[in-house]
This record gives sequence, C-alpha cells and structure tokens, in this order.
Amino acid sequence: MTLVNANVVAGRIHRRPLASAAMIGLAGCLWVIATLSQAAVAETPTRAGSPGGQDATISYLPPIEMHLQQLTTRGLDVYGPKQTGMWMAVIDTRTGRHPEFEHTPRRVYRKIGAPRGSSLYWDQPMIVTAHRLSELTGKREYAAAADRYLRDFLAVCVDQRGLFQWGNHCYYDAFEDRAAPFSGGYHELRPHAPAWELFWRQDAATCERYIRVMAARHVYDPETGGFNRHDDGKRGHAFIESGGVLVESLAWLYVKTQDRGLLDLALRIARYSFRHRGETTGLVINEPDFGRWDSKVCTTEVAVWGNSLLRAARATGEEEFARMARDAVAAYLRFGYDEQAGKYYGQLSVTDGRSVAVSQRGYWPRAHAEIWNPDQWPTHDYPLALADACVTLHRQTGDPVFEEGVRRWAEIIRRSPPAERESAYAEQYGRCIAFLARAARALDDQRYLTLARRLADEAVVRLPENGWFQGSAGSHLYEAVDGVGYLFLALIELETGESAAGWGGEF
Repeated sequence: MTLVNANVVAGRIHRRPLASAAMIGLAGCLWVIATLSQAAVAETPTRAGSPGGQDATISYLPPIEMHLQQLTTRGLDVYGPKQTGMWMAVIDTRTGRHPEFEHTPRRVYRKIGAPRGSSLYWDQPMIVTAHRLSELTGKREYAAAADRYLRDFLAVCVDQRGLFQWGNHCYYDAFEDRAAPFSGGYHELRPHAPAWELFWRQDAATCERYIRVMAARHVYDPETGGFNRHDDGKRGHAFIESGGVLVESLAWLYVKTQDRGLLDLALRIARYSFRHRGETTGLVINEPDFGRWDSKVCTTEVAVWGNSLLRAARATGEEEFARMARDAVAAYLRFGYDEQAGKYYGQLSVTDGRSVAVSQRGYWPRAHAEIWNPDQWPTHDYPLALADACVTLHRQTGDPVFEEGVRRWAEIIRRSPPAERESAYAEQYGRCIAFLARAARALDDQRYLTLARRLADEAVVRLPENGWFQGSAGSHLYEAVDGVGYLFLALIELETGESAAGWGGEF
C-alpha cells in the first residue's frame, strides 16, 4: 500500500510516497525512531530534498501501530470476573499492565481519568485513530478492536433512561465490572462532542435516543435555550464548551433524521450563549448563570464553542451558527493580544475588553493563554482551539484578522522554549502539530510545516517507552486523558495531508 506525505514545496502542496507500517515493521520502527532522534536535536529536521536529506520513506505510522497493537491486545479489561474488550485508561508503560499501585491521573481533577478502569469518552481520539490506521494499512484488526470496545460499552454502560454512563462524572470500573459514578454522578460532557458516527454505526436507535435524552435533561429552559453542564434540569453552570457539545450533537442528529425541532433547539442553545456578551466588546461570557469569576470574563474557551458552531454550520448549512462563531472569535482576537508579551491573554473582561489580573493558579486561565500549560484541567483555557478557529475562519472569510491570528499563534509556538515542553502532554503536541499543518496548507507557508515536523519528531522521540506512548515524558504511564490519540491523529494528518473529519465531533 502507498501512503502519501503532504509537504509544501514552492508554495504548493506536494505529495511524496511513504512506506506503509506493514512494510517497515518493528525493525523499521526502531530505525525511524533512531533517525528521528538524530533529527530532533537539530534545529530543523533534515528530510528528503534538504541538505543531507533523509530517506523519503520515513513514516510516523510504525510507532503508532506498535502502540495500537499493544493497547488492543495487552491493554484490555482483564482485571475483574467479567472480561471485556474495553481499553484500560491507565497503563504502566514499564509492565504493559494497569499499575499495581494506587494512581489517579493528574491531568484532570477528581476521577475523570478513570483510575480503575475505562473511559470511552476520553478514548474517542484513540478509537478514531484505530479506524484511520486500519484504513491506511489495510489491517482490519484495529478497527475491529475499536468496534468491540464500543459494543461492550453499549452493553453495560447505558442507563434505563438511555443516557451513556460516561463523561466527567462516571467511568467503567474494570475491577468491579460496573459503571462507577463519582462527585454526584451527573451526566456531563465537555470539552469535545462525541464521534457520533461511531455509535450510529453500532446502534443507530440507541445513539439517537441518547442524544435526545441528553438534550432534554441538560436544557432547563427550552424556550430560551438555557442549559446546564449537569443533567439535573436546573439553572447552573452554563459553560459555553458544554453548550457547544449540545449544539453540535443536535445539529449532527438533525442531519441524520431531518427533524427540524433538533436544529431549532440547537440554534436556541447557541443563541443563549451568544446573547450573553459584552454590549460594547462583543465578548461572550464564559458562564452567564452562576455569578462566579467566569460570569464576568471571556476566555479562549469561546473558541471551543465557536468550533462546535462552525462544524454545526458546515453540517446543516445553517449560516447563523457560522456568524455567531465568527463574531465571537473575532472579538477575542480584537482585545486579546498582548503586543508587549507577544501572547494572548488568558481572561478578558467582557465589559471593557481588558485583561483580568490573576493572583493565583486554580481552575481558571493564567495571565496568558499558555499552549504548554501543565495545570490540572479544567482551566477553561484552550489556546489551540482558538488557533484552529483562526485557520477555519480565514479559509471561510478571508478576513485579515483571522490570518493575523493564525500567524500570531504559529509564532507563539515557534518561540516557545524547550523548557516549556518538559511536562507537555501528548495532546498539546498533537494540537500544535495539527494546527501548524493546517496553517501551512491554508497560507501556503512551508515554515509552518517545517515547525510541525520538528515538534512531531520531538514527540516521537520523547514519549515512547517499550512500544507504548507515555502521556507525558518520564511519567512511565499511558493515560487516555493525556490525549495520545490526538497526537496520533495529528501525526497521521501530517503524513497524509488529510484530517480525520467525518466521524462526528471534531474528528
């Protein structure tokens, strides 16, 4: 099988053949990593066509395939009386098994990281990776393992109301063979919408029922679109990222069913957030209902919401979604850039657009939006979502404000010193790589592709251990919440020039 690698040459996209993962195999994987290790220490990795250029058959697929081979065979739920095809959310990369010591993933608060089991919500990027890898290599076993995971999840993790037992207050305990709710056991999905197409293929009726029940339980005021991140039917925290998940999910189901009521509700939910913005600034409030710090500010979370609306617009053809996203993102770009620091601010006052001083760290952004921020989630700071929104809106509108945003974010990444990446998570590498690859295509700028490859080479050198990818270098742990799946999807996009779009959500 022939793969292709997108490379920008002379202002155009040029594709060159790559060896498949099947052709390279284990020995090739080790050779690739050794070669990339040499390249990573150089300022710019040399490749085909450059001085002293590398062989054109270098591929990121072999280490990805090695990880998937292990995850789908050794990383399964075998710890309780009932064994399933679900993947463990935490693996000790030194043993290839769930840790024998007590461990709660540190990237996220509470038990969101599924310390004793499986978390399909956070595993979705890896599920999509498995399908992409099967498409590229012709090996069905990866997609088959992903499908088995979904089937086993649907068999045991759907409650009597039709809600999936997953997200940020529930995971599957592999030792006790049951759903394990925590911190109130609410239903809550954020920050990304699910890859709905995967579930629709498995069981369309169950998927449709879930989305409808989810909307009914999270929207406390259907007339205005008022919603809550929790499914208790009450006015609470209307985080815009949660609203984006609802909007995108309902829009996706509308396309499947042509039920106009779903689209109308999605529009009302989007308008609810958009209506709560500064009169003179146009900045959308992060959470308008509860009166905390986030009811006075706008953060880069606005781009998570904006990207959901842009995908909803693309799926449905409803331009109002796109207009709201465009205006909200443009407002942040207008007020958010700190010329002196060369960075975007972390929080902006919706009243006057000024940056908000931060006296201590917590579940909020730092003074500036930091692309390699190691603080525990949620911080309501999504800098790479804002960068990606700039690429999409530049393509759609041609407005110079979005091109300026793309170039500023690329420069922020370029200037980030290696020390900032000491504790970087795989997802952060992945989102930077994907953004830069898309920026290179959108602006015909080879420098961004070169920078994307430099980060990709660095990640492929720093993160692997014993054939597994660690979530962060030196942790000796693969953790689903660290976003290795996002890194893999970015590496595949960098190699093929094609995103994983089409699975629903951002995939």
